[in-house]
Amino acid sequence: MRLLLFCLFALAFFNQGIGQTTELKDQTNQKIDSSIELLHDNDFLFYTDRYYTTGSFIGWRKVSKLKSDSLNKLQYRLIIGQEIYTPTNIIDTLIRKYDRPYAGFLGVSGGITSTNKKRILDYRLLAGYTGLASGANAVQSLFHENAAIGSKVPAWKGEIKTSFYLNLYFNYVREWKLQPNPFSAHMALVPKAALGNRDIYLQSDVVFYFGKRNGITNSSAYQQIGTFEKELFFAIRLGYRYVFHNALLEGNVLGDSSLFLIQPYQNLFLYNFEIHRSGKRNSYMLRCNFSTPEAFGTQPHLYASLSIIRGF
Repeated sequence: MRLLLFCLFALAFFNQGIGQTTELKDQTNQKIDSSIELLHDNDFLFYTDRYYTTGSFIGWRKVSKLKSDSLNKLQYRLIIGQEIYTPTNIIDTLIRKYDRPYAGFLGVSGGITSTNKKRILDYRLLAGYTGLASGANAVQSLFHENAAIGSKVPAWKGEIKTSFYLNLYFNYVREWKLQPNPFSAHMALVPKAALGNRDIYLQSDVVFYFGKRNGITNSSAYQQIGTFEKELFFAIRLGYRYVFHNALLEGNVLGDSSLFLIQPYQNLFLYNFEIHRSGKRNSYMLRCNFSTPEAFGTQPHLYASLSIIRGF
């Protein structure tokens, strides 16, 4: 099933025009003011099933109608998603043999993005639940029982207990164009911060973009909508995160009585490589994500992200 989904995405990525029954008319004069996104994270491409092993999200974005004298573009979004985290040993029932606790998270987030020609301000508020309320146990067990032929059902012992979380995330993007199209080069600095009872951290990224890409206010690099101009580019991201708290390893910062919790490393290094293609009303992204070990006894981790955005 996973391989089939990946093959379908790859086919769509390189043949995005196939299957459409109507052609867009006068595309240069039309604008997109809303979009739907489907995003799936999974580590199956790297033959692992551990740590952040899968995440599924559906999102809606809307561009605010701007005043004629406005210098900023406002974009709103609403995203619903589920994340699943497991130890490396998913079939053992002895909790002491785990390198991290089982954890699931089901949440909804709302955000607003303010963009001009040089920078982006992004705010997001996340609310959700861990534990049985997240549905992670049921979803992963159902998949292993029915879709993953020959695999064993994860034990889900010592899962982080049900708890409510509220978190605020802030991103700032400052971008420079180093070279114009047709093969442009951009560099961006992206400081980030998170505060709440799920995540508390400070992070700083540097990103390099290469290829045919729109400006910061209309590029799929930042999930910006509103144009039909085609893009085909790749990006390299290097990041450092200083972790104050990670509830999906050490439980709710306000107090947690889960059977098995561990302390995260405070220093985390993140890297990714991504490819974007967009045109007409569709945008596609394939990303490979790498992170250094999150806690003592764990290993580095790789997972892939697949995204399809449809504009309206």
